[in-house]
Amino acid sequence: MPWATPAPVPWASERSGGVSGCWARSADRKIMTVPTLSHPADTLPRAFIVGCQKSGTSWMQALLNAHPEVCARGEACFGTSLLPRLAGLTEAYNKAQRAGTTNAFDADDSAQIMRLAICTLQRKWFEAAKSKSPVRIIAEKTPEEALTLDTLGRVFPAMRVIHIIRDGRDGVVSGWHHNLREDAAAFKSRFPTLASYTRYFVEHHWLPYITAARRWGIEHPEQYLELQYEDVLDHPTEHARTIFGFLGVDASDEPVGQAVERASFRSMSGGRAQGETDNASHMRKGTSGGWREDLDQASIEIFEQIGGSMLDTLGYPRAAAMST
Repeated sequence: MPWATPAPVPWASERSGGVSGCWARSADRKIMTVPTLSHPADTLPRAFIVGCQKSGTSWMQALLNAHPEVCARGEACFGTSLLPRLAGLTEAYNKAQRAGTTNAFDADDSAQIMRLAICTLQRKWFEAAKSKSPVRIIAEKTPEEALTLDTLGRVFPAMRVIHIIRDGRDGVVSGWHHNLREDAAAFKSRFPTLASYTRYFVEHHWLPYITAARRWGIEHPEQYLELQYEDVLDHPTEHARTIFGFLGVDASDEPVGQAVERASFRSMSGGRAQGETDNASHMRKGTSGGWREDLDQASIEIFEQIGGSMLDTLGYPRAAAMST
């Protein structure tokens, strides 16, 4: 097939409003606006919320977004979806181009492209949050990014990371009910028993996520804040003040109190009290330690056989120790 010669793209001499680089209609033709090279959001600090699934990352995102100086959104999957694809594109281009090594993208070029891509999307977040007080930091929550912090760190070298950890046995229970809500038939065909899901959860999620995020934290101690879900649940105001101080935003009583209230279990569950269970809700119970009643003995033994050392490191007592 012969190559088609594309029609020239007309460029507008002035921005015609809306998102930078978008198509705008003028008369009877489409005109591409000149991309904005700088935006107020581009220079703001970045933070990433990570942690094994069902460890409180959604609550953490809600807490941050309830603060007037924080713009926080979730599941953008920058580190797990966008950046690998952009890296693949630049690598493929380098292999395909024929203009020599001076025409190839290097690692710094790729990081710059990745940063621009994320900034382009987060400008939209910033614009949507204009009703808030002046935003001082942009935060994103994707649990799986615990495994991609090195890549994100090359794009945003000064980024802050909030890592929330939960007793993985409670995580198993929460994940089990979550997946049953999503597609019970497909889930049960893959994991017919709670014990089979427990093995998968601890091997492929809880252990690797915690290990990877903690390793990054050791290498970047000033940029890393680690919290345990149970502690935050028991003392939300105290820990919220620590979190906001870490992010460099107002940690005084008024914004902290408002954020804690807006992100409380009662607010996010539609009025239920903590401990009032609704298995059909994403905000199912809002308490810790439920694994003692909800996990069968086989599941407890599997989890502690595989993840027992990490439980010990994090200070979570094993089942046998709790029964004595």
